[in-house]
Amino acid sequence: MKKAMELTRREFVGGAVAAAGVMTGAPAFLRGRNLNDKLNIAFIACGGRALASLSELTLTPGAPPPGAGRAGSAGVPHPDENVVVLCDVNQDAVDAASQRFPQARKLSDLRQVFDNANEFDAVVVSTAEHTHAFATYLALTHGKHVYCEKPLTYNIWEARLIRETAAKYPKLSTQMGNQGHASPARRTIKEILMTGVIGPVREVHVWADRSWGLQDAESADRYDRPHGFYNGIQIVDRFKEEMPVPTSMHFDLWIGPAPVRPYHATYFPGPRWYRWWDFGNGTMSDLGSHDNDVPYTVLDIKQPLTVEAVSPNGPVAHKELAPATMMVTYEFAASPSGAPPVKLIWHQGESKPPGWVPAWGGRSQLFIGDKGMLLGNGKLLPEETFKDVPPPPETLPRSPGHWVEWVNYAKGLGPVPGSNFQYSGWTTEANHLGNVAYRTGKKIEWDYMNLRARNAPEAAPFIKRPEYRKGWADILA
Repeated sequence: MKKAMELTRREFVGGAVAAAGVMTGAPAFLRGRNLNDKLNIAFIACGGRALASLSELTLTPGAPPPGAGRAGSAGVPHPDENVVVLCDVNQDAVDAASQRFPQARKLSDLRQVFDNANEFDAVVVSTAEHTHAFATYLALTHGKHVYCEKPLTYNIWEARLIRETAAKYPKLSTQMGNQGHASPARRTIKEILMTGVIGPVREVHVWADRSWGLQDAESADRYDRPHGFYNGIQIVDRFKEEMPVPTSMHFDLWIGPAPVRPYHATYFPGPRWYRWWDFGNGTMSDLGSHDNDVPYTVLDIKQPLTVEAVSPNGPVAHKELAPATMMVTYEFAASPSGAPPVKLIWHQGESKPPGWVPAWGGRSQLFIGDKGMLLGNGKLLPEETFKDVPPPPETLPRSPGHWVEWVNYAKGLGPVPGSNFQYSGWTTEANHLGNVAYRTGKKIEWDYMNLRARNAPEAAPFIKRPEYRKGWADILA
């Protein structure tokens, strides 16, 4: 693995990308911009999650700004950028978006977006996660600012490649789409912990009660009926029959770098495809990108030393499908700042932390310190013990908004976005490790520097896809 990454760096530094003529010079031009200038943005995927970014990055004439308080705080103008490219493997999505942006170039193949790279300054990537890294890498190496939905990449090796590549272009604005990272709540949690009111944190539980994926039929019927069944039959493996590809769907392009398989409706929409190992990583990489981000943000933890995962849905991981319920335990070393070692336990589906009660919510965090506990909503526990503790003063700067951060830095008018690829790259690696440990069936000892599980060489195909399909394999150096 280390050798592969070193080869990437040698090829990159050696000029393979520059020789191909892909550095088109956008960043130097953009650094002289101001808020009255507009970014020209290429949208790679323009349906599904992309609709949120389209809404947050543009204004509809005559309509009030959407998501008031989300895209920007009071006094911060809502972005209104230019949409110059619409690319999607679903022609219906392209046609719908082009009604709003009729001047935008329309494409179905993300690779062709960069044939005319001088048209745009920035890229928004909202494809299925198994193609995130391909669109993002092409954008970075063409000198474009990138906003990529979470998880940043499909696997750990891709996350390291994207992080290292982005580091070569510090003037590019990068942001992963875990919008809560910019929220005031993240700052409030950290400010409470900074007071020392619960003492040093040694354990934190994170839970998300989404129960989508492989599970028993009764649980699937209760928690996942809209997505976990096809014609009344629970989805527990590939269906044998082949289905005709819808005329509006470029299925071969959607498959992209993954192994070829026949089209079937059990892969669509997104809540279905994201649970198939070939295309996604289930709840762990999806909601983990949001919810594990809280402890990653407010605690001084970095790379885990060990990771262990278990699921009542199966002691052995299914070869095709991610589990609905899973618990992952991460162990982090003591920090250079003097904070003690931390154990982080992730719960998804029906797994809950010890002592959980409905009042704690279906998705939250619990920080356990030497003197007490703190919930992700800012409530100190036990309540009676802390009833007279006042809220801390606001000492940390608040964000103007997740998309605003990205736009402002692209225009040279703001600090580096909070979920930039140097940050979100390593958090994506850590989240993916939960699934790697589960699929390996071991408590893995993680070698961060060399991107390998010291005690589990069988983890290698889960760290990096063993083979990328022809036509895609040569994109990621």
